[in-house]
Amino acid sequence: MSNKTKNIITLPKKLFDSLIEAQKNWERVSNELEDFLLSLDKRFIRKMKKARKEHLKGKTRDLIKLKQELE
Repeated sequence: MSNKTKNIITLPKKLFDSLIEAQKNWERVSNELEDFLLSLDKRFIRKMKKARKEHLKGKTRDLIKLKQELE
């Protein structure tokens, strides 16, 4: 073994698979929670409605140019 200590934990495959599944479920639930909380935010809803109206009117910006402006 080298100078650096390696910390390794051995898990049964079934437990590892359960952890992976739990992480996927957590990600899905946290995304749904975020969507729900945003749906209750009146400021966010107003901004989204305004952005949608501007988009429908053709008031859009080139993404590459916008990125360059922000750099």
